Amino acid sequence: MSNSQKAPGQQASGQQPQTPEAQLQQYFNAIDVDRTNCLSPAELQRALVLNCDGSTFNFDTIQLLFNMFDSDRSGTIHFQEFSSLWRYIEDWKKIFVAFDRDNSGFIDPNELKSALLAFGFNISDRLIQIFVRKYKIRHGGVQKHAPMTYSVNFDNFVQICVSIKTMTQTFRAIDNDSDGWAKINYEQMLELILKNL
Repeated sequence: MSNSQKAPGQQASGQQPQTPEAQLQQYFNAIDVDRTNCLSPAELQRALVLNCDGSTFNFDTIQLLFNMFDSDRSGTIHFQEFSSLWRYIEDWKKIFVAFDRDNSGFIDPNELKSALLAFGFNISDRLIQIFVRKYKIRHGGVQKHAPMTYSVNFDNFVQICVSIKTMTQTFRAIDNDSDGWAKINYEQMLELILKNL
């Protein structure tokens, strides 16, 4: 990231401090390379270099965030949407740091289980391993620490948590008596999966 593209909160030496909003606007302007006052998914991806290894967010996470914050459904993110998205990401960073107990910059399965429990999701160890392996295989954003033990980076952590929340909300909508069971047919199951892809 060049000096002109310093993320908010990173001041060049000798400059007067700006308000957080002004810093964010300056950063937005620097990453808006086509000068449309809106960010495309590719520009947003370049902006979100927030993984501890310096990698950008994977494109699936970018699409997830785009779907959440493109409130006018324009296919781009304007500054107000970006400002909301940035605050959302900053909140997730605080959560990530709180659960990254070994300060590795990655969340291992035990740390992920603790985070999900804190969010009210009681997910089995087996299912947590499946989530971690899925994101390792799909995105390559996972570091191998020991045989069959993997960890996820920041953007995959956000994607896992948001995906579980979305799937849980979808399930609760069809769990009519809130007992943790729902009876659905094959076509309904496919529709649920498609809505959550």
